Amino acid sequence: MKKIFFYYLLLAAPLIAQPDFKINRDLIQSGNFFNSEIHYFPSRDGYTLFYSYKIPYAQLFFQKEDDNFTSGLKVSIEIKDSSNGFVKRVFDERNIFVKDFKVTNSQSIFLQGLLSTELKDGKYKIFTVISDKSSKLERKLPLFDLEIFKSVTILNPIILESEKDICDNNESYILSTNSSAIPFNKPENILAIPVMDSTIKSLTINIKNVGLEKESTSSIKVTEFVMGSPKMTLCNGKVMIPISENRTPIKYFFIKNFACKLNEGPIKLEVIPNDNENKKTDFNLNVVWIGKPLSLIDTEAAIKYLNIVESNEKVSELLSSDDNKIALYNYWKSADPTPETNYNEVMCEFYRRIDYSEYHFSTIMGNDGAKSDRGKTYIKFGQPDKIERNTNNEDHIVESWFYNSPKKTFVFIDKDGTGKFNLAATQ
Repeated sequence: MKKIFFYYLLLAAPLIAQPDFKINRDLIQSGNFFNSEIHYFPSRDGYTLFYSYKIPYAQLFFQKEDDNFTSGLKVSIEIKDSSNGFVKRVFDERNIFVKDFKVTNSQSIFLQGLLSTELKDGKYKIFTVISDKSSKLERKLPLFDLEIFKSVTILNPIILESEKDICDNNESYILSTNSSAIPFNKPENILAIPVMDSTIKSLTINIKNVGLEKESTSSIKVTEFVMGSPKMTLCNGKVMIPISENRTPIKYFFIKNFACKLNEGPIKLEVIPNDNENKKTDFNLNVVWIGKPLSLIDTEAAIKYLNIVESNEKVSELLSSDDNKIALYNYWKSADPTPETNYNEVMCEFYRRIDYSEYHFSTIMGNDGAKSDRGKTYIKFGQPDKIERNTNNEDHIVESWFYNSPKKTFVFIDKDGTGKFNLAATQ
């Protein structure tokens, strides 16, 4: 028994953290991808390079073995110098054993791994090869150029999850590992900026949202920092950075809730230590809605889906606005449970239900699942607490949906056997 896995599609446009804006935003938004990041820290004899990666279980190839479903991945990186001379090769192998088949289809459970190696300062080329251990399929990722300079005191920003974990009795922060993208839909995530100079007491962060037609700039003064380890570790299946009260060579300046007021798109960070403009360092990052509903990507189509809950007049009004996207987002503001952030959970849930309905309730004739009777019901009320399916006296399939709160029952009948269930009764 195998779960089909379109590995060649997954790796056709793989991702790796880049020092510019050239990342595949569509793949990141889909949530169906192999993600990797490269970070480095000073060590006794040079620098330690850390290569972290993660991939959803749904993108792996699982095989049935006895009572388990098994899968595995091998990730190897080959490092060459600026003259294309071989430097070294390192690899990581990970195996998975799960009992529940549903878990193998999860987009929210990840296989994560970590590679590390020692390097001197200089210019390098890094080649990555990913091998699926079950299907034996293999793919090379695009070349990544890396430069390590001794003079650098402010290292690349790291996106951390908001929650902490304990690893080997040390409090640790978890890497987000989304190809260095800042998740728009996780505004509580932390932006950590590692600093190697202990004399730096503060950072001024100028944020330029360069993805907008009119560039906007905001500024933050950061003085909060923690002393952290100059290393990453894989613990409890996640890549982490241990935090220590003891003296360490790295200060991590923390900007919490960093993405709250950011819009989707590329941003540029100007990092100024101790108000010294002469030592400014620039970083280019992306704010990306991870797993953005497909039905929300086309703004005009997203507005038309509002016909399910809104009048035709209101939909026409939104479609005729000067800026459809702004009009759509303003429409949902009144229902936003967290108005202090730009991310709107209610809007996301509405379009997530649209996606679900399109996938699960379309007929074999290709009819619009979101506008079917079951689709409209699911969009308005969510997942039923109970579903019963049987046949009536006319041998038609009858599906009953039961909700506990509010107390409702919906009965749908497929009279022609095409999967088109019409609403027959409501209680």
